Amino acid sequence: MNQLWGYLIIEELVRNGVDYFVISPGSRSTPLTATVAQHPQAQKIVCLDERAAAFYALGYARATGNPAVLICTSGSAAANYLPAVIEASIDHLPLIILSADRPPELRQTGANQTIDQVNLYGSYPQWQFDLPCPTAEINPNVVLTTIDLAVAKSRQAPGGVVPLNCMFREPFGSMDAPVAIPASLDRWHQSRSPYTRYASKLTIPTPAEIESLIEIIQSTIKGILVVGQLKSTVDIEAVVELAARLNWAVFADIQSGLRLRRDFPNLIHYFDRLLLTDIARELEQIDTIVQIGTRIVSSRWLKLIEQYPPQNYIVVINDSERHDPSHLVSLRIESDIAYFCQHLSSQLPQLPPSTWVQKIRSASDKIGVTAAKFLKTTKLTEPLIARTISELIPNQHGLWVSNSMPIRDLDMYAVNDPLFTIHYPRIGANRGTSGIEGAIAAATGFAVGLQAPVTAIVGDLSSLHDLNSFSLLQRNIQPVIVVIINNDGGGIFSFLPIAKSTEIFDPYFGTPHGLEFSQVAGMFKLDYYHPQTADELIRDYQQALAKNCSAVIEITTDRSENLQLHQALDLEIQQQLKQID
Repeated sequence: MNQLWGYLIIEELVRNGVDYFVISPGSRSTPLTATVAQHPQAQKIVCLDERAAAFYALGYARATGNPAVLICTSGSAAANYLPAVIEASIDHLPLIILSADRPPELRQTGANQTIDQVNLYGSYPQWQFDLPCPTAEINPNVVLTTIDLAVAKSRQAPGGVVPLNCMFREPFGSMDAPVAIPASLDRWHQSRSPYTRYASKLTIPTPAEIESLIEIIQSTIKGILVVGQLKSTVDIEAVVELAARLNWAVFADIQSGLRLRRDFPNLIHYFDRLLLTDIARELEQIDTIVQIGTRIVSSRWLKLIEQYPPQNYIVVINDSERHDPSHLVSLRIESDIAYFCQHLSSQLPQLPPSTWVQKIRSASDKIGVTAAKFLKTTKLTEPLIARTISELIPNQHGLWVSNSMPIRDLDMYAVNDPLFTIHYPRIGANRGTSGIEGAIAAATGFAVGLQAPVTAIVGDLSSLHDLNSFSLLQRNIQPVIVVIINNDGGGIFSFLPIAKSTEIFDPYFGTPHGLEFSQVAGMFKLDYYHPQTADELIRDYQQALAKNCSAVIEITTDRSENLQLHQALDLEIQQQLKQID
């Protein structure tokens, strides 16, 4: 019965198009793992560390929009999934967990490796279910319909995490004998389709909501299209089409997939930096903001709209969450992003260009010139690292950005080659909870999901947090180049007021560690580079790209110098833009 249920679970997942499995070894999960190992259509990877496994699966889901399946044994193993479960839940990423469990009669008895796994992840799952121990008294159809519902719950908007707690009694046997399929499942067994097929669900706004929005847009003199995190290329292209129709200023977050593009005219590449200058006064009287997507990295932007609220603040997103940290939203539209943009574009008259938009775009372009000139006169600094990688990354690769300073520097200073007009790097980041854990594992899963090489920019503490995941790099189907910015601690804390408390700052916030990563690369048989200058970074990065294998590029920076450089660059930008009317 264990073997039969294991087969039904895995086979039904594969029939639903969920065929990528991330396995952590264990005995209680034998019926699941052995079936995956023997299934000809199951793609699989073994990851010893359950926490890394979960972030790997999360990275895969970010790239594909399709869930990977996590498999682990009983006890504390499944508890290690929790950080990634929270991230996936908040960002509505599909994830399916098959956690093996011991039978209920062993709970609260002191039995080895037995904990209460029921409701282990609290309120974070989209749906969850405890599969009972396999027995002939339970109709096996129960297994199939449960899997079909689990897949639908994980995928359909808003999507999210679905844990299935799978209880098994011993013995497990060798799993070598053919599976005996009950006669009641003959029709299912002879087909290749899921037992229950769930039709796709499309969330769309009503015609009245679209008409109301068009009226607001047509009465708007100063409008901004703010683009947060987008999850697919279909959504990205639909937003580009709408942006061209609106002719408004476009403020695109680094997670949007638009920040590095140059193929539509009103993209304000350096909108965050604009807020440092007198041009920010132009943004104090905004009629309408339309925000598509979630998670805006720029805290300066969030503070501005709190200080100067727009008359209309409209948020469009494909889930039911509030997404209103500033409590300013006047209209919230829940809709499939691509459908909304295409439908609105088809009904909205082409709006004329605005001299106001041209003014702030000219200012943004001047910031780009100022930043490029300033950074070329400095040594290899953190903003220059972000800018250099964004310039050199091949246009069909993926770019994974870790939290704290890397994502902020990329959001503020990234630029792409203007010759790239067709393909642009897909960008991934864990901004649901903005944690630093699991970055390398997630980048590795992101590469497999994209079926393309990935460059990951991560900090030193993030890399130390995820050392186990370096073992994934050499085995990964797609290469991942990990660019580690090593400033010997938590660089972002230097920008906070606590940095002035010198007696407690370093041991409790700066947390210097005195470590470097050459021997880590050696342990995991990865190519290692340690450039000292901008020219050496360009040379080493291009060499790593040409070799097409995973590598570590470690760049040593200084936290104090990094703070001073950011401050000096901010001041230079302000001075250069003082003359703009």
